[in-house]
Amino acid sequence: MKNLTIIIFSLSLINVIAQPILKEDSLNIKELETVSIISCNSKSISGSCAEIDALTLSKLNQLDINKVLRNIPGVNVRDEEGFGLRPNIGLRGTPVNRSAKINLMEDGILIAPAPYADPSAYYFPTFARMSGIEVLKGSSQIKYGPNTIGGAINLISTAIPSSFKGLAQVSYGSFATNQQRLWIGNSHTNIDYVFEVNRIASNGFKQMDDGGNTGFDRRDIMGKVRWHTAAEAKIQQALTFKFVRTEEEANETYLGLTYTDFQSNPLRRYAGTQKDLLDMNHSHFTISHVINPTKRLTINTRAYYSETFRDWARANSFGGQNITAILSDPGTNQTGYDIMTGQADGSIDYRSAARTYYSRGVQTSADQSFNTGQIVHKLQIGARYHEDQADRYGTKSTYTMTNGIMGMTTAGIQGNQENQVRNALSAAGYFNYELAYKGFKFNPGIRYEYIEFEFLNYGTTDFTRLGTNLQSANNFLSVFLPGVSASYDINAKMNAFIGVYKGFSPPGMPSVTSTTGQAREEIAINYELGYRYSNKGFNIQTVGFLSDYSNLLGSDNLSGGGAGTGDMFNAGNATIQGIEFSADYIYKPAKTKFPDLKIPIRVAYTLTDARFNETFVNGGGDWGTGTINANDLIPFITPHQAMVSLGVESKKFSALFSGRYVGLTRTKPGQDDVTTPLSNDNFAAVNAIPSFMIIDFSANYHFNKTWTTFTTINNLTNNKNIVSNLPQGYRPAMPFAINLGIKVNL
Repeated sequence: MKNLTIIIFSLSLINVIAQPILKEDSLNIKELETVSIISCNSKSISGSCAEIDALTLSKLNQLDINKVLRNIPGVNVRDEEGFGLRPNIGLRGTPVNRSAKINLMEDGILIAPAPYADPSAYYFPTFARMSGIEVLKGSSQIKYGPNTIGGAINLISTAIPSSFKGLAQVSYGSFATNQQRLWIGNSHTNIDYVFEVNRIASNGFKQMDDGGNTGFDRRDIMGKVRWHTAAEAKIQQALTFKFVRTEEEANETYLGLTYTDFQSNPLRRYAGTQKDLLDMNHSHFTISHVINPTKRLTINTRAYYSETFRDWARANSFGGQNITAILSDPGTNQTGYDIMTGQADGSIDYRSAARTYYSRGVQTSADQSFNTGQIVHKLQIGARYHEDQADRYGTKSTYTMTNGIMGMTTAGIQGNQENQVRNALSAAGYFNYELAYKGFKFNPGIRYEYIEFEFLNYGTTDFTRLGTNLQSANNFLSVFLPGVSASYDINAKMNAFIGVYKGFSPPGMPSVTSTTGQAREEIAINYELGYRYSNKGFNIQTVGFLSDYSNLLGSDNLSGGGAGTGDMFNAGNATIQGIEFSADYIYKPAKTKFPDLKIPIRVAYTLTDARFNETFVNGGGDWGTGTINANDLIPFITPHQAMVSLGVESKKFSALFSGRYVGLTRTKPGQDDVTTPLSNDNFAAVNAIPSFMIIDFSANYHFNKTWTTFTTINNLTNNKNIVSNLPQGYRPAMPFAINLGIKVNL
């Protein structure tokens, strides 16, 4: 009842603010309807942000979002399978594991399968169909809960064109990696549309011991149909229906390599992973209504529903020895290692992590602007009601390794490994105000969020869920999140900004087994101070940030190195601070045979210092077991990251070299000397991954306005360094890979 009252109150406020207060001509609805959450320039936002538009993406021709995001300072990415299908993303020092601590959106709608009940983003939209990326950091992000500490990432799908337009694209390259993409769209008097199909498939670059396939096949369709009023209508409005369907089968595993095996062949996959398989499908529907009662008033309401199924089946132990123990000390656990590598016969514990996710809600916002003399006022108020659920139905089976081939001996029953339901409900609202006077902007805002959690554990014997052994727990919380920012145009070229806001992340499901009780929500006071310069093709942005955590949250997930309970735990006070810097310059030679020749140059750098401020005993999960001391470095947060790109462009062609440097990254808390795999083969004793650098190349040649041929080369120098040690074992970057393709603009 409480949450319903909140929603009614919020919607009432929107109705009040939505009353027309100016008598001005209406705008064309096609100018109003947007899926963007920011317009990132010094004149529009008093905080740090970044955008990558459709033109830039078309020059890069990247299927892997990880490679694109590393162009943006403040973004921390952990590679996993090499293709960027399930990226692990963090912002400003938030944990990267399964992108669980940032707000992931597509066209302004949350896209994680269950962002409250089970926030790990096992589904990620097909990046190849996106026309832009927006990254928002700073106080403005309080509008985009639930995670409001690090930031928000919004992916922008293919827009409905203003006239008939389309694109056909095909490519083929190393490891039989191939893509087919087709979209067409048009706008008419009252009805507009765009439809798109995508397919990406590969045989994979890993080399299975038994010669099996290590690739994937992902298929994707998307459509938008929009009805809108005529251009001459006094009140402009539009109603848009959008649908997305994604299906994927991937021969993907959680299991990496020991360091000795990595040195011998970094592309190897053990025989014990031959049955590892990810089966995933996702459906999403959105109905959006936008109305423009006056020129300066826009009301946007969206209802959404998504359903995601994923079953990631994989080996869990070999010969009764768990994978972590085998990787840590293969010699002591020789029996398990030999079975895992197919050198000996033996039993394999095999588990299927089947999960069905549901997410639905409605959100609405109203934007109003008006003038009082030379002062411009902008008001924005929004509300969202959201429900989601994660239904976990895991299965435990038994396989036998015989002469390097796995065969099932005992089929599991659905629910005999995991049998639980996680429910969450949220009611949220925000108010944001902006005052602009000449070159000065002042922007206070506040967000309120109410959340209910329900955890139901039916046990591993109640397959039909009669509730005979049901364990349940409930939790609710509410939080107010204020923020304020300001910016000042020093002159036409320079802008400075400052912001402070209270950030928040939910504490996850209440546990029925934890001895430490329910974890408290994560709270941090966040500060940023920035400077921007822009003049004649030269752009600089530098930002200092600090997040002062009063309660840092950790988690126990298998993908993050834990046991996989999903429990959250408190780590107390912590400080994460750093500097973000980026600079762009477009050099135009004075005298060449190509008068339109341009040479774009970009550099970006991020410094991050992340430390615990309290001494405590950690019981497992992301940061291992044992005592963690005050001033210990927080693991998996890379202190130094940098990128440099250099290109040439003209009307007929473009080429770009991009180098990405990822500094040494600790994998365990501490202040002690760094031990990397280069100096110690014992997985358990290693506390850091060495630094690495990867260089990529892309080029495009335009025969005319219709035909374009392109190529991309990933890992130009064939770097064979370790890029990750998670989920289980060492993992390589994709080796040297070339891709050739053709685009046809319809």
